[in-house]
Amino acid sequence: MTNNLKLVVSNEPCGDADSVFPRVSRSKALDRYRMQVIAAEIWSDWLRGAFRRPEDVAGFFEVRNSTAWNWWNGTTRPTADKVMIATLECPGFLDHLAAVVAADAKRAA
Repeated sequence: MTNNLKLVVSNEPCGDADSVFPRVSRSKALDRYRMQVIAAEIWSDWLRGAFRRPEDVAGFFEVRNSTAWNWWNGTTRPTADKVMIATLECPGFLDHLAAVVAADAKRAA
């Protein structure tokens, strides 16, 4: 059995957002602004654990060395396509992300 992604495209209109994403209490909702603020830090922490040096990051994600150094130092956050690559090709990324978000939620509570 192979692990391939399958893209399913539908021309049907999207349903009502409330039926797709049930409402949760404000205290249980993800703090999206907070995620935006700490995204670069989360990415940097994961990169430092998954790669030996910024040059390895640049090669893996096919970005310039300056971009890899900015990520490494937590100066900037990645674009969505790079997060998708990490999600699909790096088994520990989602575990790291989930752990950091859970810890941050506990801290905020």
